[in-house]
Amino acid sequence: MKKTSSKFVNDQDVRFTLEAELILNIGRAICYGQKEGIQPLLKKGSFNWDLFKEMLVYHELNPFAYLILKDYFLFLPEGLIKALEPTYYFYLHQAVYLQQKFLDLFQVFKEKKIAFIPIKGIGILEDLYYKFPIRPMVDIDVLIKKEDLAPVVFTLEQQGFKKDLEGLKEAYWKEKQYHLIFSKQELGKSAFVIEVHWDIDYPRGKSNLMPEMFNRLREFSIQNEPVELLSTEDTFLVLAIHQRHFGKTLALKYTCDMVLLLNKYTLNFDWNYILRKSKENNLCSTVFFALNQIKLIFNTNIPLPILEELNVSSWKKNKIKIFILTNTFLSDQNSKCKNVYLKAHFLLYDDWWEPISYLLNIPQEQFAKFYNLAPYDRKTGFLYRLRLFYIFFKTILKNKETKSK
Repeated sequence: MKKTSSKFVNDQDVRFTLEAELILNIGRAICYGQKEGIQPLLKKGSFNWDLFKEMLVYHELNPFAYLILKDYFLFLPEGLIKALEPTYYFYLHQAVYLQQKFLDLFQVFKEKKIAFIPIKGIGILEDLYYKFPIRPMVDIDVLIKKEDLAPVVFTLEQQGFKKDLEGLKEAYWKEKQYHLIFSKQELGKSAFVIEVHWDIDYPRGKSNLMPEMFNRLREFSIQNEPVELLSTEDTFLVLAIHQRHFGKTLALKYTCDMVLLLNKYTLNFDWNYILRKSKENNLCSTVFFALNQIKLIFNTNIPLPILEELNVSSWKKNKIKIFILTNTFLSDQNSKCKNVYLKAHFLLYDDWWEPISYLLNIPQEQFAKFYNLAPYDRKTGFLYRLRLFYIFFKTILKNKETKSK
């Protein structure tokens, strides 16, 4: 793989491949409308197009790649644009479909005077992606008040939805998680899925985010229908905290979400609220991590006093920066999600005890899901009791496999 550009962190040279640079240019086009770097980059040399497509999948930028690169088809391998085209039209249709499904449900809950707030995909699509209404989404995420859970469940079941417990006990979802999944099968279509959240993070000892969030809702319109959204600051916190959950920790789709949010609302963005909530809820490292993603990857201007006010240690600051730059564009990223997540896990909390405590007290169901085990199998129960040794063993084994490739 040919190296093209580099960034320095504490005199450490972190180089990006041509494929990574092209992904970055797609991101810049999404966030800033900047496309001038694409053609000169395509002229530079030989790309590993299989690696590029793999990176697109990990970063969930496929539909954007079609829209942005189709004007440069003369510089691209034959068939690439044609291969990307179906994802563009799929997510264009998906966005319209899911928005309408949300609005139908929103009206039902509005009549019942139950707050039903879209977050993440549907909550930002029309607000931030009005130029590119193709942000990949597979379901609808909504936030409700915890005390409304019973009437929300009753109403969704009235509307034909069924709980999807994924083979796990309902008590696990209610006591150890912060959301329930519902699905509804429609004739000739795949199941329509909605995730109902009553919090934005796993239950933690110190958290007071939710009450104030519902007091700071703002009015907006989706397809000319009035709805309520989280405040811009709370939307940012939701996106930042989402990076702590198992999945694609460094996917640029979420980084683009945050950049677009700050681009649009920078003049009125309440940084003091972000700082206060970060400190009250032990989120300083999480917010610092998110801000450095958008600063390092897209050169977005973040006020230096804000980064300093988060009071992250110099040692951790450097570790976070190097981690982001060296892991965002790994080859074979999709198969390395778990390893990257475990490494990030120790950088995203404000003290060392919380991530260790999380591993010590991880529910058996979550442990099983992470390692693709049957949740209530006898073997899983045995491995769960030895989970610290098992996690350590699997991590070492994964590192050896990676080095041998």
